[in-house]
Amino acid sequence: MNISNAVLIRIIGLILALLWIVLLSFALPAEAVALSDGSLGFKWHDFLIATKDPMYPFNVQVFMWIAFFYCLAELVIQWLYLSEEKLQLSLFNLYQNPNHVMVYTDQGELQVHLDSNEVLKPEILAAIYYAKRKIIPEQSLIGGLFKKINHQFQSTNDVGDVYSVLNAAIDLKLHDVDLRYTVIKYLAWLIPTLGFIGTVIGIAVALDQAGALGTQDPELLSKVIPLLATAFYTTLLALILSAIIMILLQLIQASDERVINSASTFCMDHIVTNLKPKSQQSLF
Repeated sequence: MNISNAVLIRIIGLILALLWIVLLSFALPAEAVALSDGSLGFKWHDFLIATKDPMYPFNVQVFMWIAFFYCLAELVIQWLYLSEEKLQLSLFNLYQNPNHVMVYTDQGELQVHLDSNEVLKPEILAAIYYAKRKIIPEQSLIGGLFKKINHQFQSTNDVGDVYSVLNAAIDLKLHDVDLRYTVIKYLAWLIPTLGFIGTVIGIAVALDQAGALGTQDPELLSKVIPLLATAFYTTLLALILSAIIMILLQLIQASDERVINSASTFCMDHIVTNLKPKSQQSLF
């Protein structure tokens, strides 16, 4: 997922938010529909958009919808990024594509057939790395981990150092997961906060209206209660939107962490455990 695609998805998210706001503003009836028994139905218009609010189109519901759709755009970006990582991990086979490498030794260039039952000597590991980096980008998760393993093994010729570097790299990747979801978590917190702010503002407006009408005014309840209802609607909508974001966030982030665990397990089981330092090998 490159930067230009991510920016495009965010822009699309904001455009969809504006289209959704316009649709709610004009498609939903402003007045509650009367039921067969004569009572009024649920005021979906006041619940979702509240165009009667004096602050519309800059009221709380509008800002909540914008934050919600921006969160969805960010989640789509993370999901696409995660899909790419899964694809690269599934394509990575240490002993296939290619199934042989050219190794440079003191005796000259030698073609070595790759076998999962054979140990990974430094020359073979380096040859596999240079062959694989043409297929698996180093910016990918598995590509980056394999690069660190190869460079550390070529540098120190010590399996213990490779193990330590790999563990450190995995810890950094897990920390990077938390950082990548920071904006989404903040907006998931911001949405219910906006709902509570809208409720406080709505209650304050309702009380101000009640004070202006006076307790003896026969229209007191008919004018104040709708204001209170709209005020509480904002909190209800905010909690629902925040719950949707948090569910999607937890699912995608958990999947993200599972991919890192899968990549680290693959590196441990199929690469690190098969490494053989140069001091313990026979020369070609």
